[in-house]
Amino acid sequence: MTLKDGTYAISSILPTNPVLDIAGPNPFANPLAGIICFTKKTIEPQSQQWQVTTLRPGVYSLQYIIGPCWITAPVDGGVAQVDTSRYDPNLATRWNISEADPSSGNYLIESVQFPGRVIDLDHASHADNITALLYPYHKQKNQLWQFTPVEINF
Repeated sequence: MTLKDGTYAISSILPTNPVLDIAGPNPFANPLAGIICFTKKTIEPQSQQWQVTTLRPGVYSLQYIIGPCWITAPVDGGVAQVDTSRYDPNLATRWNISEADPSSGNYLIESVQFPGRVIDLDHASHADNITALLYPYHKQKNQLWQFTPVEINF
């Protein structure tokens, strides 16, 4: 199923379903902030929400709902923490989002700039503050994501 434009919480399918979040108490203090996973918040959950925007079929940008930054692949495509960028119009902020299995509702988030590399949780951990990495796709659960809609644009 194709994702519709809107606001989502993006959670791992690992136990406890940690969600993509931005590291640090003030993520806007620097132009780059690391992406981590954290237990889903029930108070002020907007800090863990992302605006999904279709750029062309299957290709999306993932913008932090609170401020002007986008999930961004590491500059060299190496195995490194996925960051944010305040600059949207670049290839590093483009993601192929596709269903891993049409019946599961689980998605891969693959870099457009670095095909075959996906957002992955470091060491397949679901602990709080675990780093989200760009990593070669190996069909592992720590590379699968669910998009829980908060607000869908029609």
